[in-house]
Amino acid sequence: MASKSHVTVPCPSHPTVNVAKIIKAALEEDAGDLGDVTTLATIPESTQAVATFTAKNDGVLAGLGVADDVLAAVDPSVQVEWRARDGDRVVPGQTLGVLRGSARSILVAERVMLNFMQRMSGIATATAAMVSALDGLPTKVLETRKTAPGLRLLDKWAVLIGGGTNHRMGLYDMMMIKDNHIAAAGGIRAAVQRAEDYIRDQGLGSSMSIEVETSDLAEVDEVVEILRAPPRTCDV
Repeated sequence: MASKSHVTVPCPSHPTVNVAKIIKAALEEDAGDLGDVTTLATIPESTQAVATFTAKNDGVLAGLGVADDVLAAVDPSVQVEWRARDGDRVVPGQTLGVLRGSARSILVAERVMLNFMQRMSGIATATAAMVSALDGLPTKVLETRKTAPGLRLLDKWAVLIGGGTNHRMGLYDMMMIKDNHIAAAGGIRAAVQRAEDYIRDQGLGSSMSIEVETSDLAEVDEVVEILRAPPRTCDV
């Protein structure tokens, strides 16, 4: 394989999910129990091929690291030469990369590679547009947990490539008190207090922060008032 200089942003971390698991599921989904029957039937095993990835639209390229790993999972002997990098702005007709190797392997890998690249590039492109619109302002573009099931790690990676910032990865790495929590707890103050008690009792300390989602300025004022009442046992 070529060097990884085309992968400009590292993948975010997750305690139970990794890119290899996502790729394995995608390849199994595509191959089913019989494999690529069309390719097996029509292309001799010895056939070699050269395939080119070409941009069809303007946008920000993303997903090359995942594409590398898909190809390695299918057939490590297939060589890839990337001619662009994650985060590059590309134009229609631009050659992004070239594959050389087994025709069978290339045909098995290419659709899964493209599915990841196209999705991640779309997210990176949309993120980059929002980041550009906010240029010069003291703000950040963050994403949510409203991601495609099973693809959150890659969706959030694409946001980083597009110049955005990751929010919490899941339910485990930050407390986010929303309207339903506030209603069930009996108010913002009660919800924050219970969250702080939980962090203290579980020994989570500085590894866990609390974020409160507010719906109006009155709730903002209430949270500010809570913040001004020391001592805080964690970051709110």
